[in-house]
Amino acid sequence: MPLVLYSASMAFIWAGCKSDCKEEFQSEIETCHLTYDSPEDAEDLKMCVDAAKETYDDCIRECDE
Repeated sequence: MPLVLYSASMAFIWAGCKSDCKEEFQSEIETCHLTYDSPEDAEDLKMCVDAAKETYDDCIRECDE
């Protein structure tokens, strides 16, 4: 029984971790769009979004460890 409870609690922690990653990613994307909102900022927007995606991917990898 304790092993089942431990496994269930670890699943909730894992899901919470991934949820936190997603929320942070969405916030960063929103910030990118607010910061780089004109057509001449397109390249900066792309770099900002790429950096946010990289941070998200790193976060997800940390959750899986």
